[in-house]
Amino acid sequence: PHPSLVWSGALKNMFNAIIGAGNTQLSSLLPNAAELAGAVADVCRLARPTISVADMTTVCPGFKQALWRVGLIGASTDPVALDSTCLQALGWEPATIPSLTWGARLGVGEWQRESIVLRGLDWQDLPVITPACAAPSPEPPEPRLARAMRILNKTHLRPRPHIDRARCSDCTTCLQVCPLHAIGRDTAGRPRIDYRTCADCMVCADACHEKAIQLRPRGLRAVLEAPRTLARHLWRKGKAGHVWQIGGLAVRWHLERTHPVHPPRPLTRRDSKQEATTVNPFGKEADRQNGVALIVGAGPGLGSALARRFAQAGMDVAVIARNGRRLDALVAELDALGVTARAYACDITDDGAVSHMVRAVCGELGVPQLAVYNVEHFGPGHVIDIETAAFLECWRVNCLGAFLVGREVAKAMLTRGCGTLIFTGATAATRGRDGYANMAVGKWGQRALAQCMARELGPKGIHVAHVILDGGILKDTAPTFMQERMLGLFPDQIAENYLALHRQHPSTWTQELDLRPWLEKF
Repeated sequence: PHPSLVWSGALKNMFNAIIGAGNTQLSSLLPNAAELAGAVADVCRLARPTISVADMTTVCPGFKQALWRVGLIGASTDPVALDSTCLQALGWEPATIPSLTWGARLGVGEWQRESIVLRGLDWQDLPVITPACAAPSPEPPEPRLARAMRILNKTHLRPRPHIDRARCSDCTTCLQVCPLHAIGRDTAGRPRIDYRTCADCMVCADACHEKAIQLRPRGLRAVLEAPRTLARHLWRKGKAGHVWQIGGLAVRWHLERTHPVHPPRPLTRRDSKQEATTVNPFGKEADRQNGVALIVGAGPGLGSALARRFAQAGMDVAVIARNGRRLDALVAELDALGVTARAYACDITDDGAVSHMVRAVCGELGVPQLAVYNVEHFGPGHVIDIETAAFLECWRVNCLGAFLVGREVAKAMLTRGCGTLIFTGATAATRGRDGYANMAVGKWGQRALAQCMARELGPKGIHVAHVILDGGILKDTAPTFMQERMLGLFPDQIAENYLALHRQHPSTWTQELDLRPWLEKF
């Protein structure tokens, strides 16, 4: 309602005292500026604010205009007087603002200068801003047909709260919390919404633990949106899948959203080390002083820090991501350090793709001496709200991907009889939290996988470690105070710990390592 009311101040802000979307509905039903101004003043009269505060440090005089630097802060027990003083500070005439004249008419306050006691400034100091803003041009009258269509849309066609009978548990919470008592019971004793009283405040929807109350379109709008609604319903059903029982066999199908895999751009030159490949990908590799490091999940944070630190230690580096093209800059940076770096695109939840990727790394660079699984996927949500497809996607990335990569890398390392395999975990691997079911299940599985592999592969010369990162990882763009107070994990320091794990003597191997900032509670 800002354009219609001309001035948005203490009177207008009390319009938000109306519950839910009621103020928006009134704004639509009362397009005339004078009628809307009267409603605003009346709401303020009913709300009876104890004190009103106006921030006049900067003022926006209109849409997409430069801000005015006023530098004033006002307060008053009379919202009309406060708005009048602020207007006069800008050089406006209070008598031209309908909401103020309505406020005086309804007894909310006084806008005349002689009725206002001003403290902190004198009237001679006003206006602060000159020249005064031009008076708004009168609005043309609204055509009757446009008014009728607008009212019809707001009263009959707009989305209204709807109770889903399939999800409703008849707990009566909505009946108790509705501020307008618009929810009662039908003849069958089930909750029913009286749309003549309902203000669409959606308080009932927020209180419903079963999420059984949602906005839904009605009338013509519902008909027009029916194809999209049907498509969404079929997509949700398709993601959940269906199972046909055929005798002793079960046939299952489901739809799944796929993420494209983009291979890196082809090399412009043939590296000399690439020529020294063997026919058998698990055969004897070319002699290298410090070996090969494989990093699955080479993103811009920890993954890139690991790649840089391993390259600084003299290791050739293979970086893996779903989109290999994003790794071009990182590969160029690693090549500048004097090592051989390669980027590979891979979907780590695809069995065949992971096997092909590991064989390609072994063939071009050699069998990895150090491999890091640094991939995480988190979809927040409570258990009752999580869709099956979302749960499976998190589990595939956090747990299944770790298994596939760990299995293929372990096969390659066993041909050499040594190597280090590190899994990047999280606090969710040790305790479940509210809203973290998607992540916790996969991370617990990843931690259990690391423990099993450590016991199986340790006697065969392969060091398997699980690292719990308890805290947020600071990015390069983090505020200075966060970096100075170390309010997070530094990627470079995490990389130092990973390299230290790789260099440990077999007599003192670490199987699990907790890393957390000094201020993190545990």
